[in-house]
Amino acid sequence: MRTTSAGPDSPRAAAFSTVGLPAAQRLEKWEAYNASALVALACRTINGAPLEATERNLWLPHVEVAQVTGTPHVVERTARQIDRHPSRAVVLYLAMAGEAFFYHDDGVRVLKPGQAVLCDADVPFVRGFAQGLTELVLKVPRPVFDGLSEGTALRTPRVFDIAGPAGAGGHGYALARRLRSMVRGEAGEDRQLLERELLGLLRTMVCGARAGDTRSQLHAAQAFVERDLTDRNLSAARIAAGIGISERQLSRIFSEHGGVARWITDRRLDRAKAMLAAGDDRLSIGEVSHECGFASQSYFARVFKQRFAMTPLEFVRGARS
Repeated sequence: MRTTSAGPDSPRAAAFSTVGLPAAQRLEKWEAYNASALVALACRTINGAPLEATERNLWLPHVEVAQVTGTPHVVERTARQIDRHPSRAVVLYLAMAGEAFFYHDDGVRVLKPGQAVLCDADVPFVRGFAQGLTELVLKVPRPVFDGLSEGTALRTPRVFDIAGPAGAGGHGYALARRLRSMVRGEAGEDRQLLERELLGLLRTMVCGARAGDTRSQLHAAQAFVERDLTDRNLSAARIAAGIGISERQLSRIFSEHGGVARWITDRRLDRAKAMLAAGDDRLSIGEVSHECGFASQSYFARVFKQRFAMTPLEFVRGARS
């Protein structure tokens, strides 16, 4: 296992892989890692083949993010494991590659890439991956989920389509993109902000942006911004049309956040700062500015200094020193 930690405001991260371990130890060590890091599961491979699996975990103040890849296998959450290792959480599994089945007392569901299942982790289930898997996972404590879902009961697993940015699946698509950027270390270091964004996207996906519900509309708008952040043509008109409200209503729901333009600029600055902090010598400051959706490098430098009290170049020099 490899564990990395930055400052007190940074997400705590860890990674584990069975690759390179003796074949006879792989299942036992994989089960032990998941019991301590995510959700306790019993695991077996298909035809007894050695398991090759890797998991990356990221812990925010309340929620957990993970990315899991693996060769064909089956996992089971049993009543005994629930008694010994209760999670007291709901889990969202987002399939990125590999078809999977999900067996629950409500029946069998087949998940294809571009779909997600939300379930109570303390209700027994079986999952199988005949072609292997690549998936993103979001684990949310039950009290947190109950608060954001506003009474939307999770009596049985729910399946969502996240295949593309358009239509009803757009919020799930934005959530998947955000989770992927987090496990890749591209999401910055403000744990509170990252968690609020994730929970806002999850809430909108689960509850929908109901008419008159300003908080749902705000989360939907923020998800739209996150999805198209690098597009320099992103505008209030496009955001309003994309989530089905008027520009006046959009302006109203962002009034406590400094306005729509301020929100977009701040999110672009957060992304740019994270990219500069990563120290990728292949990207110049101008290229970072372009990648983050700024119209010009001079404007980027000006708003960066206003926000962080230093120029991008000063920040890079400080980060590298």
